[in-house]
Amino acid sequence: MIATAMTVFLSTAVDVIRDAGPTVLVAQGNGSSTYRDIYDGWKWWHVYCYRCHGVDAVGTPNAPNLTDQNGKLTSAQFLKIVREGRADKGMQAWDKLLDDKQIGQIHLYVRARTDKVLPPGRPDEVGPNRGPWVPPAGWPKR
Repeated sequence: MIATAMTVFLSTAVDVIRDAGPTVLVAQGNGSSTYRDIYDGWKWWHVYCYRCHGVDAVGTPNAPNLTDQNGKLTSAQFLKIVREGRADKGMQAWDKLLDDKQIGQIHLYVRARTDKVLPPGRPDEVGPNRGPWVPPAGWPKR
């Protein structure tokens, strides 16, 4: 009887977890790893960065617009700034909370917004038919 109750409970819990949030479909093809990195960058952005730099990286009174073409940073510059912070500008160092891969994913998200290949919004809802966004062929140029 307890085993039956546990089986029913676990199957119900799995259904609840499965229905808990939107399913992220990954675009197939050579852009799928780029899509995943940008989607993960978007998620990290919304945990750590948006409060100061804005929801779509367009800046706030507290921090600059990171989608400005004139302020475009290389991967190395972005990594250094995020890792070490900019105390003179009020930005803390993020090296204790974010590793280099996560910072790289955030940079790829910001770069997609800067290059205007990713529209504002959640990457799994701004593509065709409100589905996953598909990176343009050959983007980003490395």
